[in-house]
Amino acid sequence: MTLRTRFIAFTLIFCFSCGGGYADVIYLTDGSVLLVKKAWEEAEEVKYTNNEQIGTLPKSRVLRIQQEKETPAPPPAQRWGIGVAQGGPAGQSFSPSAPNATAGGSAVSKEALARLRENLNADPSDTRAKGELVYALNSVAALELAQGDLKSAQRDLEEALRLDKSNPMISSNLAVILLRLGNYRAAEELLLTSLESDKKNQWTYYLLGEAYYQQEKLAQAINQWMAGLELGPSRQISDRLEKARREAGTHNELAVLQSPHFILRYNDKASDRRLGQEILDTLEDLYNHLSRDLTSLAPATVAVILYPDQTYFDITQAPSWTGAVFDGKIRVPTRGLTGVTDRLRAILAHELAHSFIASLPGRGSPIWFQEGVAQLQEGKSAANARKLLAQLQRENHLTPLKNLRDSFMGLSPDLAGIAYAESLSAVEYLASQFGRPAIRNLLDLMGQNYNFENAFRTALQRSVSEFESAWQQDLTQ
Repeated sequence: MTLRTRFIAFTLIFCFSCGGGYADVIYLTDGSVLLVKKAWEEAEEVKYTNNEQIGTLPKSRVLRIQQEKETPAPPPAQRWGIGVAQGGPAGQSFSPSAPNATAGGSAVSKEALARLRENLNADPSDTRAKGELVYALNSVAALELAQGDLKSAQRDLEEALRLDKSNPMISSNLAVILLRLGNYRAAEELLLTSLESDKKNQWTYYLLGEAYYQQEKLAQAINQWMAGLELGPSRQISDRLEKARREAGTHNELAVLQSPHFILRYNDKASDRRLGQEILDTLEDLYNHLSRDLTSLAPATVAVILYPDQTYFDITQAPSWTGAVFDGKIRVPTRGLTGVTDRLRAILAHELAHSFIASLPGRGSPIWFQEGVAQLQEGKSAANARKLLAQLQRENHLTPLKNLRDSFMGLSPDLAGIAYAESLSAVEYLASQFGRPAIRNLLDLMGQNYNFENAFRTALQRSVSEFESAWQQDLTQ
């Protein structure tokens, strides 16, 4: 998400530890601000909850209470898991020497796989040998997925599917990998084939709906999710169906253009095809740049929607201070667009950076890091906010990075402005001390399923808290 807002110098008091999202904000008469879980008035007092404790303030100290919006959930289509059969191939009992795997994906050695392949090659008609190899390949793929090695998982599942084309678990598992790689067209074709042999699998309808949705084929996505709900209730499918229906009417009125990595929807009544192509060219240029600068594990396909101003807010339900949002698709409000301006290019770079980071197969990174990297990619600098941040640091009111792990979407414009400034300042300091390649190294490790703290320590040879102390000290020098 891109933020364009002014910075207001006032004191922040954070009363909670990292974990939950922001809820209410209490503005005090002395200029301080309390961020709390819930605030309410009771007689001559204002009460609030934090960490399961209730605090109290006299009304005379409170200027006003602001009810904050809930933090939106992350895009649901970004983290699918795969299944592993329990106890071996159906109808077979494994000997102690046979490779085994649990739902957690126990390791199957290369030597064991080689032996199983040899067994099948010796007698291709041996159904037991085939079942054991398929089972082992699926187990290995589960482990590779846990390690963030999506390409290897794809390769092993493709081998398993060649051996057993009618296996619904192998088909859906491979579709999950393809979806996570952003290869939506291949996932679509695979899932359509899977449905031909099993029309009662609700999970397949859900995944096929996702493949269509990510390709901007909203009518087909809606049809698949409706078919899935005919098999039984599913909150997950219902939520996705509601979202697709909300978008369908608007998106159907927008023109569509495609390039190797992008599906672009734009208002061709206000902009001609030449401008649409210019935007696609800009996106492809940014894609190539980010593939070099951030990570080579880029999404195969990204949908970009350019909305008329108010339509953007109606569809995304985003706060009024946002300049764009990434929720699995890049969504940008536009008004009177006649060319690719520097501002539009910066916005696209920012949101595409979010897309790249979200596509990594690891466990995700804190929002301060994501927003800092995205702002750095759009060419911003925290220099103008340095004086404010230094003041907050000296007064011991700078927000700890651990409290900036979750989305800023629920914050007011003023609080969000400071959160974005801190994020950019921290990442800018990281790049100045360790070089911008350090960011790529960190993301590469996260792509191997390192958690953020472990990746940070491995890439930079210091903990996040040690880095934070150095950054804050630098602010006041």
